[in-house]
Amino acid sequence: MPGLKVIVALGAIAHQALLWSYGLKVKEYPFGHNVRHQLPDGRTLIDSYHCSGYNWRTGRLTRESFEAVFAGAKSLLA
Repeated sequence: MPGLKVIVALGAIAHQALLWSYGLKVKEYPFGHNVRHQLPDGRTLIDSYHCSGYNWRTGRLTRESFEAVFAGAKSLLA
């Protein structure tokens, strides 16, 4: 995708799948909520906990923490 600068991975499975598609080792890019990784092609990967009902109910993911991920992505595009 030309022009793609930021990728948001919603959950650890998406994070792992993206790294595998790049041929990268997962252990070198540990998953964490609102953690940023610089990819070899210059793009930025931002991780987020998955927006599942479980994560909302348990408080692992809050509206504020979820919005912070996208605010960070937006700031990288400005």
